[in-house]
Amino acid sequence: MARIVAMPPFAAEFFGGQTEWDVPASNIFELIRALDARAPGFSESADSRLTVAVDGVVTNDWSARLSDGAEVLLVPRIAGGV
Repeated sequence: MARIVAMPPFAAEFFGGQTEWDVPASNIFELIRALDARAPGFSESADSRLTVAVDGVVTNDWSARLSDGAEVLLVPRIAGGV
């Protein structure tokens, strides 16, 4: 079971303002699927707008295992540069 923390705008846009809850998932792919079942359309948005941090570390490996009790932050992707 992973502890999900959804940052704005995801909390308001997809989860009715709820910012934290627990989701059973063994990896980020399963997590995204579970969140999409809860909020249809989330997975489409996640592909281009989401950055995931697991226990404080940003990861791009969505197949990596989530330990029981992992904290997963759903953070909006930002871009920038010079």
